[in-house]
Amino acid sequence: MPHTITGGILQTVCTAALLGLGDDRSWMWLLLIGTSAGGVGNMLVIVGFMVTATSGLADHEQGLATGLATMTQQVGITMGTPITSAVATAAMTGAGASAILGGLKVAIAVNAAIVLLGTLTSVLFLHTRSSTR
Repeated sequence: MPHTITGGILQTVCTAALLGLGDDRSWMWLLLIGTSAGGVGNMLVIVGFMVTATSGLADHEQGLATGLATMTQQVGITMGTPITSAVATAAMTGAGASAILGGLKVAIAVNAAIVLLGTLTSVLFLHTRSSTR
């Protein structure tokens, strides 16, 4: 569970930091650092997610649990990209680079909020689950 929470917070903070992006090349450093560190946070979440999904199960149930967890992750990835693109497109006002950046910032904010909500939900449900044991 600590990996899931730490990774979720890191991913949320790094994603939210991308809201500071500007419309010229001088902001490339923020993009590279934010996405790299956010990617590390995402990997921590994935490790914590898989460990949580498969821990405490009998050996003959490990494959099923891993398959269900992986399928859930893949469905999220499949839906996440077009939904984020739709949010960015819907939020664009006008034309040009500043309109695109404005739409992207709305999509980034929505993404950061979803990651934070997922992290807080994990804290609530995993804490409740460990308390009942």
